Amino acid sequence: MKRLLPAAIRLFSLGIAAAILGGCLVGQPALQHGDEKSAEIIYSGDVASTLPVAKRYCSGYERVARLVDTTPGVAYYACDLR
Repeated sequence: MKRLLPAAIRLFSLGIAAAILGGCLVGQPALQHGDEKSAEIIYSGDVASTLPVAKRYCSGYERVARLVDTTPGVAYYACDLR
């Protein structure tokens, strides 16, 4: 019985560590390609998470981001004049 308890604690701790590290593997949206007229943002999960990245990118050209199209994993934005 004494040997089972430390093994169970180690196994439980390993499971907790794996769950925490597994959450870190979810990628954040990031710019894949862009110019003054468009931006391609890669993402996983909800496409809405790409909007802040596109806004920041397009604002560098004094433009506003407008979602044009999506494919699984990529959101395409137009950078329109204000």
